[in-house]
Amino acid sequence: MKFSLFLGIAAGILQLATYGLYSWHVSKGKSQPNATTWTVWAFLSVMSASSYTVMTDDFAKYFLLVVSGVANVATFFYALVAGKFMRIQRWDWLVLCLGILSGLVWWEYQSAAYANFIVVVADALAFFPMYRGLWSNPSLEYPLPWFLWTLAYALTVLVIALRWNGHYQDLVSPICMVFLHLAVGLLALRKTTETT
Repeated sequence: MKFSLFLGIAAGILQLATYGLYSWHVSKGKSQPNATTWTVWAFLSVMSASSYTVMTDDFAKYFLLVVSGVANVATFFYALVAGKFMRIQRWDWLVLCLGILSGLVWWEYQSAAYANFIVVVADALAFFPMYRGLWSNPSLEYPLPWFLWTLAYALTVLVIALRWNGHYQDLVSPICMVFLHLAVGLLALRKTTETT
């Protein structure tokens, strides 16, 4: 097995294990998922996984995003039971509309890359309500899962570098996800440092 393929599979397994850890933290009250946010992320992750899979056509590169899509949908259902449901805000509607737009662009222009770029923007926007919430209350999330998700996406960036084929668009989604997840971990980490 090529080392890059091994890393791609390892990133996906780390992603899946981290979703298990996140669910465990939810069950212990260390994280408080917002079912509305997870609704948006479940939809976006399915769009992201499907467009990225078609765009890269490389299992080692897209395995993490497929695992993430499946796990996001599972976490959405878990959040329905264990989390709190808030009314979908205007911001969430904007993000959902961007997700739908990505599907329409993919359909109209037959470009998974364009669709994926739109999903990346929607993903980034979907994180902002969480950042606002964590800024005022860092205890809403436990930082470890977010740092592990950051590591999984960083491994995927390494996989892309090792399997480089000149397609810069392959880097956009994983690099953005590294920084988006890292920011959540750092904001949640504030509760640990502020209380000591």
